[in-house]
Amino acid sequence: MKDVLAGSIRAVVIAGSPRPRSNSLLLANRAVEHLEEHGVDVELIELRKHKIHDCYSCRRCVNVKKCCIRDDMTEKIIPLLLRSHIVLVSSPVYFDSVPGLVKRFIDRTWCIRGLLKNRVLGGIVVGRGYGLDMALATIHNWGLKHEMILCHRGARIRAYEYGEALRDYRGLSDLERLCDRVYEVASLIYSSLF
Repeated sequence: MKDVLAGSIRAVVIAGSPRPRSNSLLLANRAVEHLEEHGVDVELIELRKHKIHDCYSCRRCVNVKKCCIRDDMTEKIIPLLLRSHIVLVSSPVYFDSVPGLVKRFIDRTWCIRGLLKNRVLGGIVVGRGYGLDMALATIHNWGLKHEMILCHRGARIRAYEYGEALRDYRGLSDLERLCDRVYEVASLIYSSLF
């Protein structure tokens, strides 16, 4: 673990909307900016720009310890997750949960179970109000399955039309506190590696 995680604190921010102009992408970019203010090396991943197949549930990863599907998930996204100290997931709310694109991302991390242990996780969800907690619970449950560290309740932003998220000042304040907290906890955990 020390070889993979040595160096400055690194974060991956996952933007989970299938739309190119989305509130969740605006919020993901805000998170990137805030983490960079702390000196964190941040990689933004817009899932919609990547080819990610569904998990086939073939279970070959149980024996070979990696996913047998060759796509952007195995070639680009998983390596970034494994090198990161912080993982933030920004997602819109679709039918009281995360959209299929985020669920596909979550399902495809089954092959690296146990390898994200002690990464610091944060969830950011945006929607009209209905389903915010359920979508956030999906992100948090994913992290707990991987034994990641939750250190903040997550950011819930109320918005519907593009750009409305930037007017939810309470939600934006929660987003900043989330970024501050994941940075603080990652610094405490990984400071001995630097």
